Amino acid sequence: MTDFPCTSCGQCCRVIGEYFDHSHSNYKSASLAVKTLIDSFPYDINPDNSCSMLSEDGLCTVYENRPIICNTKFAPQLNHMSQSQFNQLMAQHCNILINAANLDPKYLVQISEAE
Repeated sequence: MTDFPCTSCGQCCRVIGEYFDHSHSNYKSASLAVKTLIDSFPYDINPDNSCSMLSEDGLCTVYENRPIICNTKFAPQLNHMSQSQFNQLMAQHCNILINAANLDPKYLVQISEAE
């Protein structure tokens, strides 16, 4: 698989501010390239930690021109991992967010073991 099988739940965009916080463990452990992209994020973060480009229906209003930090095609390269490794890791993180938000299980990301 080359593309991450995003289920479009929007949960990552609803909590993006937490991950962009310099005191968050994910920010602290990020590579310099990722920190630079986070620090240059072009959109506002709402007081509830959601991205200002997230629509009410949970979709990105700038998806076709989204920042690199939001693009799962570039993230593996930035993190020095294969697309398959990235997909496995992202699926785990996505499913944690989905479960924590009590979203419909239909949004859970499924990755086959063969990837």
